[in-house]
Amino acid sequence: MSTKHLAVTGATGFIGARVIERALAQGYAVTALVRDPERVAARSGFRLRLEKWSIGNPLPSIGQADALLHLAAYIPADLSDAGQAASCFKINTIGALQVAMEAASQGLRRLVFFGSAQVYAPDPGPASETSATFPVHRASYYLASKLSAEICLMAFGKANAMPVTVLRLASVYGPGMHATGMVPAFLRTLARGRPMIIADGGQYSVDLVYVDDVVTLALRAVEKSADGVFNAGSGCSCASLEAAQAVADVVGADRILIGVEAAGTNTAARGFRALEVAKAAKHLDYQPRSFREGIEAWKAETGFAEFDDAQGQR
Repeated sequence: MSTKHLAVTGATGFIGARVIERALAQGYAVTALVRDPERVAARSGFRLRLEKWSIGNPLPSIGQADALLHLAAYIPADLSDAGQAASCFKINTIGALQVAMEAASQGLRRLVFFGSAQVYAPDPGPASETSATFPVHRASYYLASKLSAEICLMAFGKANAMPVTVLRLASVYGPGMHATGMVPAFLRTLARGRPMIIADGGQYSVDLVYVDDVVTLALRAVEKSADGVFNAGSGCSCASLEAAQAVADVVGADRILIGVEAAGTNTAARGFRALEVAKAAKHLDYQPRSFREGIEAWKAETGFAEFDDAQGQR
C-alpha cells in the first residue's frame, strides 16, 4: 500500500502541530505549509516536507495530496473591532477558497476545513450540525468569515467534485495551547496552590474538547472519506466552576482555594452551547474524553511541565 500524503496549513499552530505529529506517527507523508520554515526545520526529514507559505499567497506544490487540512486563519486581537472585518473575510473566507481552488488544480482529493462551533445561534440545548447558525453575540466578524468560508468551500467542492469535510470545533485545550484562556489560568493558579475567584457565579459554560480528540476526528475523516459538517466537541457543556474543580483534583489542590463571585445579570456572557457529536460517533467512531479525562491525559503526557515555574512558587 502506498503512503498517504497530507498537506497541512497552519502547521505551526497549536492544533496543526499536533496533527502533524500524529499523522507522521501513523505513517503519513506530510507537507507542512508554514510562514517560517526555520521555526520547525529541526522536525523536517523523513516523510515531512516544509514549504514556506502564508495564506493569501500562491499555494506551493503539494502534489496530488490525499487531503489538505486547512487550519491557517486570521484571528484579530480585538474581536469586536469592525475595522478587522475586511481582513477576516480576505484571509479566512477568500483565502480559504483560494487554497481550495489552487489545491484542486494540483489534484487534491479532499479538503478538511477547521471551522468554529461558535457560529451556532444561542439556544439552551446542544447544537447539532443542522442547528441554526447566527454568530452575532461575540467575535461576529471573525465567526462570520469562518462560516462564509464553510459555505464557499462546500459550494466549490460540490461544483468541482472535490469532497469537503468541515469540522466545527468546540473550545480546544491540551498540550501546546496558548497560555491565555480559562484552562491555562486555572492550571497556573491552582498548581501554585493559590486562591482564585471565578466570575459569573461559576456559570460560564463551554464545550471543552481535548486536542487529541480533534486530531483523531480529522484523520478519521480522511481515512473514512467522510463528507459534510461534523461537530468536534466533547458532547457536553462544562461550567467554569466544574472545570476549576476538575483541575484542582488533578493537580492535587484543595477545592477550598476556589471562590465564586456572584452571578451577574448578563446571561449572554455565560458561554456557548454544548455540541451534539452523534453524527461523528456514528460515521467516524468518535469517542471524545470528558474534561476530567482530558486534563488527566495532559498531565500523563507532560506532567504539566509548562507550568513548572508555578510549581516552584507553591
